Amino acid sequence: MSSTQPFLKEALHNIPIYYASPIAKRCMVVYQTYINSMNERIRNQFANSNAFDFKHISPLNSIENCNDVGPSVVMAISSGLQSGLSRQLIEIWCSDKKNACVIPGYVVEGTLAKTIINEPKEVTLMNGLTAPLNMQVHCISFSTHADFAQTRTFLKELMPPNIILVHGEANEMGRLKQKLITQFAYRNTKFISPKNC
Repeated sequence: MSSTQPFLKEALHNIPIYYASPIAKRCMVVYQTYINSMNERIRNQFANSNAFDFKHISPLNSIENCNDVGPSVVMAISSGLQSGLSRQLIEIWCSDKKNACVIPGYVVEGTLAKTIINEPKEVTLMNGLTAPLNMQVHCISFSTHADFAQTRTFLKELMPPNIILVHGEANEMGRLKQKLITQFAYRNTKFISPKNC
């Protein structure tokens, strides 16, 4: 998000931009706190400005904090639109044809996101009632998961001294770890792959 801020501000002409994600908000605190653990480029940039201190993107903590009086952009989770702020916003905005929902990538069967991709005439709300689906729905291909080549390129750019591999099936994580150890044998990089909790 940090690299897109100036572009978003210019392209959207002062339309407010929010991120509605408790996880992202907690991550920002960690990133801001541990700047010294980042690569040299980020550390050098921090001398002038904090790349994780967003000037044009604000956190949206609750539906009450949403200034819903004009156009805005909200980046929200859950990706399935099953609960939380993303679900609340969809329920409020789904009936208005001026609104749009962009779904990035894969969605699971049985979720509201999967349902609205097929553009039904109405959707079932959390309270069991239905509402018309007049908003535009767009699905774009985007994955938050990286393949080996993308992971290797990312790690070459960052050059971290320690790499912790998480969020994966044990055998596949083991294969990834061995392949990365081979790729980065020339460096003194420590690879850790703890068991998933």
